[in-house]
Amino acid sequence: MRCLILLIIVLFFVELVSSEGAGESLLVGAFNVQIFGKSKIKKDDVIGVLTKVLSRYDLVLVQEIRDSSETSFPELVNQLNSEYDDLYEYEMSERVGRTSSKEQYGFIYRKDKLEVKSMYQVADELDLFEREPFIVRFGRIDNAGLLSEFTFIALHAKPDDAIAEMNNLVEVYDEARRHYGPDAIIAGDLNADCSYVCESCWNEVQLRKDPRFRWIISDDADTSVSRNSCAYDRIILAGEELQKNGYCSNVFRYGEEYKLEEELVADVSDHFPVEFTIN
Repeated sequence: MRCLILLIIVLFFVELVSSEGAGESLLVGAFNVQIFGKSKIKKDDVIGVLTKVLSRYDLVLVQEIRDSSETSFPELVNQLNSEYDDLYEYEMSERVGRTSSKEQYGFIYRKDKLEVKSMYQVADELDLFEREPFIVRFGRIDNAGLLSEFTFIALHAKPDDAIAEMNNLVEVYDEARRHYGPDAIIAGDLNADCSYVCESCWNEVQLRKDPRFRWIISDDADTSVSRNSCAYDRIILAGEELQKNGYCSNVFRYGEEYKLEEELVADVSDHFPVEFTIN
């Protein structure tokens, strides 16, 4: 309820000052869509749910894209644009992974609200990550021009190496900060709960202990579609501006929201999206 009240106040304020060039708030998400490729893109009922979920966001990170032809994700964005007035652009990472089952990260964003300023894939010479993080620098825009910029650091962590990979994200952030400045979103399926990060193990997680980072998806959140309650998916904010202006974090349980059958929910993904709003 508090988030709803805050959002109403923000929207009212934006309407009042829009003539002065104030920017609208952004809804930002991260969604592991579970083995997205040629098989899933052919399932009309699944794609119908996915496009509806993705259309919620001004910016969303999509994970676990597995398609050697690299055609399924662009097709998904094309379908999204055909249903929602050609509002969206996208960027994809390189195909990454130690095995033949490689994945890509994808960003979908509203082209009337955001633009990509720069991007790079982490050069993982020491093989610290199963799937090297993908870093994109976004600029917020409105009719008056560029408002502000922030960095998005995407990671889908290997479950058995979740703690080590989260710790290595500190150095990834430091490198991105040297390039772009301190304001950054770190998000994705970090496998940051249950059997992969025990309760006492959090003392080992430098990304959690470092005071520069604010975790906004709580440990008692449930981001898993299964009956196990696990906060695998996380959003972490760095930098004074983002930490000040980021609020209303949430797990979007699309099955409940859209009144879907459990079987269809599970066909879409084994994860729920995590999200928050940037003022």
